[in-house]
Amino acid sequence: MKRIWNLALGTAVLCAALLCGCTFNGSTAPAGSAPADPLTGQELQYPGERVAAVVIDNAPASTTQWGIGSASVVLEALTVNDRPTSLCLAYPSVSAMPTVGPVTLGQDLYWRLLSGQEVLPIQRGAGQFTRNYLDYYNLRAVDALEVGRNAFSCDDVWSGAPLWHTSGEEITSVLGRLNLSGALGDHGSSASSSASTAEDSSSISALPALLPQAKEPRLPEPGSRDAEQVLINFAPQSTTGFAYDAASGSYGMLRADGSAQLDANTGMQARFDNLLVLYSASSLRDDGLTLDYDLSFGGGVWLNGGRLWHITWTQGTDSTFVFYDADGRPLSICAGRSYIAMVSSVTGQELTVLDSAGQNALN
Repeated sequence: MKRIWNLALGTAVLCAALLCGCTFNGSTAPAGSAPADPLTGQELQYPGERVAAVVIDNAPASTTQWGIGSASVVLEALTVNDRPTSLCLAYPSVSAMPTVGPVTLGQDLYWRLLSGQEVLPIQRGAGQFTRNYLDYYNLRAVDALEVGRNAFSCDDVWSGAPLWHTSGEEITSVLGRLNLSGALGDHGSSASSSASTAEDSSSISALPALLPQAKEPRLPEPGSRDAEQVLINFAPQSTTGFAYDAASGSYGMLRADGSAQLDANTGMQARFDNLLVLYSASSLRDDGLTLDYDLSFGGGVWLNGGRLWHITWTQGTDSTFVFYDADGRPLSICAGRSYIAMVSSVTGQELTVLDSAGQNALN
């Protein structure tokens, strides 16, 4: 495996990108074009509605997971040392949510990454740092520990059930009593989006996209490596894999044991058009267990269509992420469903990518 040692190199390239890339157009759509879905870059189907996101269990024993195959974006990161990762499933609207679960602890890292989309957080409890984040920005989550069976269900005794799940219909039924709304600009304070306070629909529709995506993106130059197999080792008990399928042009998600990651709603394997593995410096918080991530910049890789490109990323004003290719030029990525992993250079996490010949594609 290749240890993620090149965050410093990514930082140097990023600095070069910021210096030499300013003459290139990094926008995801031409001026005057119709607004795109903030999560996929595809046709906007839920105008004026905020993103809904659910944190679900991803422990090795958690083999029944609902909704992972239909989420527009799936986020994954190691947020607590010596614990399994969780997954955050993001949908363009509450009404777009199917049955989702098993719902688990909210994570401020995910809410921070989705703050530009005025995320509606859905969780089952949260640690102190996540509660502090929500309180600071006056955000309210739909929490199973608060609303119980009014919006959440389980297939066992309620007090100890490991498989709590919910749906868009169930969440919608409790928004009013929680003084929440699924509409943009109609739910109180947002963590980062000034556009949410605008009164006209044109401002609301201009909320930033999570990723710089386009149907006809500005791709990196030729010379990328082919990439067939991907393995992200977050921790000894948290490994996520992907295998490229040329017939569908997508990456099928794999569990740590190599079996397909299935959506319990459909029985089908979760698949993604884009894989983004973004390197970020991390540090332990005051409790000595919880990890905090630097979301200002870093290196990374982007995989699409069976190919791999080395990229650098930073925060942007028009999108949550701005990407640059290896030559420091801004780029946009292909529209579609995305998996995004935040991985740390200092906690022993490892990324392996193999080409069609079984050779290391990261060299």
